Amino acid sequence: MKKLYLTLIFLSLGVLVFFLSKKLIFSSPVYEKAEIRPVKRVIYASGYVRPVEYVIIKGEVAGYVKKIYAKEGDFVRKGSLLAELEPRGLPAQLAEIERRLALVEERLNPESDYLQSIRKEVEVAKREFQNEGQKLKRREELFKEGLIAREDLEEAQKRYENAKDTLEKLQRKYEDTVKSLATERKILLEQKRFFSAEWGKYLIKAPITGTILKKYVEEGDYVNPFFGDNKLFSIGSSSLEVILEVDEEYAGLVREKQRVFLSFDSHPERIFEGELFQITREIDKTKRSFIVKVKLKESLSLPAQATAEANILLEEKEALVIPLRAIREKDWVEVRGRGKVKVQLGERYGDYVEVLTGLKAGEEVRVF
Repeated sequence: MKKLYLTLIFLSLGVLVFFLSKKLIFSSPVYEKAEIRPVKRVIYASGYVRPVEYVIIKGEVAGYVKKIYAKEGDFVRKGSLLAELEPRGLPAQLAEIERRLALVEERLNPESDYLQSIRKEVEVAKREFQNEGQKLKRREELFKEGLIAREDLEEAQKRYENAKDTLEKLQRKYEDTVKSLATERKILLEQKRFFSAEWGKYLIKAPITGTILKKYVEEGDYVNPFFGDNKLFSIGSSSLEVILEVDEEYAGLVREKQRVFLSFDSHPERIFEGELFQITREIDKTKRSFIVKVKLKESLSLPAQATAEANILLEEKEALVIPLRAIREKDWVEVRGRGKVKVQLGERYGDYVEVLTGLKAGEEVRVF
């Protein structure tokens, strides 16, 4: 019984092979025409979408997030306050500096009571010096006439010198006071600028005009630039560009202003066109690739870092093409009415290949 089953199987296989062979022997060959078609030579690249202006704002100082004024999706202008960090003792230090600066500014005013009191001392000393000068002159005349003793003249000279020294000391005191106040004012202004700049680091402001793409912190979070956990916000402009990585082997083929055809996962049903506008002339040795930038030709709403796939158009022309299936060994094809013909092939375009010589448009080549 087992032998019978085996015999039947072999008989069935034999019949099947017979009919398949007969079909292959007697079926007609299949031909397709060589046609002139528009073809495109492209290279593939992948990358991501990024705003033309893109900034990640990081904390410059350590502190707790005191207040947040912006959320994701908000449009903000350059200089807008986004958040505050707790500045600790800075406000008190700055207030003390401003108090001392106000006092110095008040004393430096020529009409201030402080400077007027010193000027009054100078005026009194000046009048005293002038009086003593006049007295000395009279004593000198009297001495010449022999009406007073030398001791009286020397006493007048001594009072004159004392008045002169007092006046000079008070004048120097006034000048030194003004200089000292001016120096103190300069130091305090520098301290104010320093502490204001330090306090400014606790006030997080938008460095560009754009949209808040991501908020990395919440109120109460601790930010520390020394540990790397200091991202606060990312902001991007409304205009977008596409960053593509291109294999190193194509570095000599890519040019600015080439057309680029792009696809995005968020818009799977469409192909978008862009223009290559910038090439980074440095190879990433690890990836063996280089970066190019593409500008979209139409406004498109895409999230930052969205994945992009692209074909960079190197050449667009019309070419004589035939199916790849028609090619036999050593670039021979079978042409209806001419038999085997040697052809010279060019670029490959998907399932078709360019024929440079050996065929004419309209001729039919066997594909099966």
